[in-house]
Amino acid sequence: MSSLETVVGALRRSDARSRAVPYVLHAALGAAIWVAAVLVVARITPIETRLQLAWLGIPVIFAAVAVAWTVRLPRPDMLMQRADLRLGLHERLSTAWERRAASGVMDGLLREDALQHAERDRLKHAFPIRVSRREASVLAVVAAAALALAVLPNPMDQVLAQRQADHASQAKAASTIRDVQQKIAAAATPAPVDPKVQKILSDAQQKIAQAQDPRQALEAISPAEQQLQQLSDPQTQARTSTAQNLASSLSATTAGNAAGEALTSSPSKGAQALRDLASQLQSLTPQQRAQLAKALADAAQHAQDPTIAASLQRASAALSSGDVAAAAGALSDVAGQLDSLQDQQSNDQAIAAAINGLEAARQGLAAQADRDASGTGASTSSAGASPGAAASGNGNGNSNGNGTGAGSGNGSGSGSGGGGSGGTGGVGANGSGSGSGSAAKPGERLYVPGQPLPGQVVNDPAPLGPGQDVPLTPYTQVVQAYQQAALDATNQSLIPGSERDLVREYFSRLGESAAAP
Repeated sequence: MSSLETVVGALRRSDARSRAVPYVLHAALGAAIWVAAVLVVARITPIETRLQLAWLGIPVIFAAVAVAWTVRLPRPDMLMQRADLRLGLHERLSTAWERRAASGVMDGLLREDALQHAERDRLKHAFPIRVSRREASVLAVVAAAALALAVLPNPMDQVLAQRQADHASQAKAASTIRDVQQKIAAAATPAPVDPKVQKILSDAQQKIAQAQDPRQALEAISPAEQQLQQLSDPQTQARTSTAQNLASSLSATTAGNAAGEALTSSPSKGAQALRDLASQLQSLTPQQRAQLAKALADAAQHAQDPTIAASLQRASAALSSGDVAAAAGALSDVAGQLDSLQDQQSNDQAIAAAINGLEAARQGLAAQADRDASGTGASTSSAGASPGAAASGNGNGNSNGNGTGAGSGNGSGSGSGGGGSGGTGGVGANGSGSGSGSAAKPGERLYVPGQPLPGQVVNDPAPLGPGQDVPLTPYTQVVQAYQQAALDATNQSLIPGSERDLVREYFSRLGESAAAP
């Protein structure tokens, strides 16, 4: 070696090599522990980015270990002391390093002696590479555990899949409402109520997008529909019917035929045609005026809107008396009312389009909510029970009872058939007795058994012997079938969407109760 600095550099490189392997082992162990910890937590709580999170921690851990390996460099005097001990140099290097700045005769001899013994090949072995078997064993165990956690099925995957499906259904519902907004905004003639409709749809869309699940998203639809319905004028239907009657009456006259056809096309065109007719009254013959007055009186008689009816009656009376100016003014009033009707119909069209969009969003969210509820563990087997099954006891009269069990009895003589305990959730009892049953009293509410579902076979229960109990079926085995029957019934009936949501939520909560341990 040429100098002590050269010796220090060789020792530093040897020390760096020897420390690199343990530090890499430390980093690998830390990364394995991190990955295993992330995978364990991902089995307790759903983490969508668990793989990305696990892989992201690996370079971070290796970078932190690399920084520690770089920073923790031993001092030169420590390197010399450790080299003396491991190479058996009897403190030659450490002594020469301490006396490196001295200029005495012995100091020079010490440095020369140290350099003679500090051969390059010997310095390479001053810091041998060593691996901790214990740490390597722990690394192997942790790596195997992390691999097993990554390969084995994760119960949270189903939760994540359901969450993704929920988000997809909510995004689709929000997109459906957004499409409706664009359709309403692109209308050739905007309705006066459009800004309010757009505000209601925007609020509903925001609530749906921010909801935690489809069930909560459904709660935003019914209030929005109610707000939309409040924007509609309840007299629009009556005024529309009045306008149709007026169009029919005018079409039967010579002077008002063109106005009747225009009114049949739209209220706005009819309004303009009535204004034209009002300006032409002076040129009509007495016979045409009389015919037109009769048509207006007939339309006023059949009008369902009192305001339009009054204007039509004034126009008819004025024409009959020969007051053309008053008749023209009354027809102008009718034209103005038809203009208002056009606005009301435009409003109703925008409101109807918005409600249809909300209903389309409701169907998608409800379907996903039903799938979520059925995935909570509710049994789909009916175990021989049907949603329409009910207990009833029948004598020769009209005696019966309600319940969810099954019981019946027949007899003759004086008495009444057996019955089930009334009310929802009752249990039918076996019927017995004899006699002629009494007919139902006027106004009495009777139970009428439901019809079986299409393709479903409903068998009558077997007769029960003396002392036998009515066979019961756990509700967990039939709740799914009852839910499907109820939802099918609501879909085929004119039931508001909010009421359908109540039915769906009721059965969803039953499914959650069935899934609870």
